[in-house]
Amino acid sequence: MYTLPRRALAEGLGTAVLCFIGPGAVVGTRTLLGPEGPVFGASNLLEVALAFGFVVTMLVYSIGKVSGCHINPAVTFAFAATRRFPWREVPVYWGAQAVGAIVGALAIWAVFGPLAATLGMGQTHIAAFASAEEYARAAVAEAIGTGLLVLAILGITDTRSPQHLTGIVIGLALASLILALGPATGASLNPARAFGPELVEALAGGTSYWAQLIPIYVVPGIVGAAAAAFAYDYLADPRHAEMPIQAAVSHEEPEV
Repeated sequence: MYTLPRRALAEGLGTAVLCFIGPGAVVGTRTLLGPEGPVFGASNLLEVALAFGFVVTMLVYSIGKVSGCHINPAVTFAFAATRRFPWREVPVYWGAQAVGAIVGALAIWAVFGPLAATLGMGQTHIAAFASAEEYARAAVAEAIGTGLLVLAILGITDTRSPQHLTGIVIGLALASLILALGPATGASLNPARAFGPELVEALAGGTSYWAQLIPIYVVPGIVGAAAAAFAYDYLADPRHAEMPIQAAVSHEEPEV
C-alpha cells in the first residue's frame, strides 16, 4: 500500500495530465480551425473525445496501481459512499485533484498563450444566459453522464470482470459519453476538469461561467456518481475493493 502523500501526488499528477490533454485538445482543435475557419463540428468532437479516452486509458495503467486513478472528485465521493474508499482520505484526494486540474489548465495557458483565453481554455459551459429549464437539462445530463461513467468503472473493476481491459473500457466509456453529451454541456463529467480551466480562464482575463459550475458540473456529477455506485452494488452484489482500479491493474509478484 502506498502512503497517502504519494497517492495524493499521483492523483494530482494524473488530474493535471487529464486537464492538460483533454481541454488542451479542445484549444488545439480550435486553433487549427482558425478564427475564420469552420465551426467546431462532429469530427472535432470525435477528436476531443478520443483525446480524453486515450489519456484516461494511459493514466489507469500508469497510476492506477498507486492511487486507484480516481482523477475525478465525483468518483472519489462515489467510492467513499459505497465503502470502497475511506472518508478520511476524501479531502486529501479532492485537494490533490483540484490542484492538479489548475496545474493542467495553467499548462494549456503556458503552451497556447493569450490565444488559450480567447478560445476558452477548454471550459465546459452552456449558454451564458440560459434559462432555468436549460440549467435543469444540463444538470440532468451531467448527472446521467457521470453516473454512467462510474457504472462502467465499477463494472470493469469488479474482480469477476476481465481486469486486463480496465483502462481500455474506461477510456472508451468516457469517449462515448463525450460524443453523446458534448453538444449539450461540453461533457465535463468531472468537477475537477470543470473547475481547473474555469479558474485559469478567469485568471487569464477570459470569459468565465462561475454561476454554472456548482449547479451543473459539481453537484449533479457527485450525485449521479453516488447514485450509480449504489445502483451497481444493488444489481451486481460486487466484491468490494478499497481502490477498485488499483486492484484491477495491479498483480502480486510471484514468490521466488
